[in-house]
Amino acid sequence: MEPNRNAEAYRNYVPPDLPALVENYIDFIEFCADGYMLLGSSNLTGRHWCGSLWYFIDPDGAPDVEKCLTGMTCENGILIGEDSGTLQVLALSESPEEHTFHFSTVATACGHDDSVLSVDVFAGEKRAVTGSADMNIKVWNTEALECEHTYRTAHTHHVTSVSAHPQENNSVFASCSLDGTVYMWDTRQTKPASVVMSSINPQSSPSFTSVSWQPSKSGVLAIGSSIGTVTLTDTRLLKPFIQFNQFDRSIYRLRFAGHNPDLLAVCADNTQVKIFNCENGRLIYSDDRHEDFVRGLAWNPKTEQLYSCGWDKKVLVHSPSPNMNTNALLASSAKGDDFKNETTEGILS
Repeated sequence: MEPNRNAEAYRNYVPPDLPALVENYIDFIEFCADGYMLLGSSNLTGRHWCGSLWYFIDPDGAPDVEKCLTGMTCENGILIGEDSGTLQVLALSESPEEHTFHFSTVATACGHDDSVLSVDVFAGEKRAVTGSADMNIKVWNTEALECEHTYRTAHTHHVTSVSAHPQENNSVFASCSLDGTVYMWDTRQTKPASVVMSSINPQSSPSFTSVSWQPSKSGVLAIGSSIGTVTLTDTRLLKPFIQFNQFDRSIYRLRFAGHNPDLLAVCADNTQVKIFNCENGRLIYSDDRHEDFVRGLAWNPKTEQLYSCGWDKKVLVHSPSPNMNTNALLASSAKGDDFKNETTEGILS
């Protein structure tokens, strides 16, 4: 190739439909109800900033491409949010002649003006909610991929996380933002938003980075902050009742266990994976095997084990024991009246 023609070659390069490998930075991991696993990875350091989606029948085979059922660059109906602000619905289909599987795009919608930072599907699986760096929140009809509600400037900073309520008729969800607020939304109301938690001064107080509803408790919301705290709040009373102070960096993801909703898995902007028992406020498991930031957490519905993935291109399995003695790790957790007296001041407005 002639000198100075590299840029033209890269500009005209069209990547193949089927990726050749899982990128080094694994961003998310999800399980279908049948125990099959979805893995999403990104290339964050190459000349092309791209990503891929992988489907594994055997979760223990991840991230080995040879053990993957199929892959696609970027259970039927997989909703994907992209950096461009686009939403895609993908379907997994089988070629009867070749006995191969592949992903195909069913629908695409450009709903946001900036990166989609969070996506969650309501319990009925017919509606979804998205939060974006454009500060907007949208509620979608997933069957037609049409926007039903748009809340413009829902927050005054990036919407870092949205979580659909597991029980409330596909209409209630929570959101949090770097502006230091956590809102609960009800799409049936003319004034849909109510404040769950708010920093007194967003510039000096912590902002919020992740939210997740506890499945068995209709009003309990877990809230992760930029200073590494995880707070359980009763949204009916607007009262926090447990706070875990086990991380020294911003919380990235919260994931309750489906088989035992009192178990909460947490990862932050570090290499640690921790599991808390929300019933007694105890840390029951801690792991530091990852070598880069942990980005994804998911509970396997078949084995009831926790899987984690990260930017070290590793997928690890965690098998916590509910009876683990972790009293030595509880020094910085607060519960009940101790939390009320010591930690709510300066956080709640």
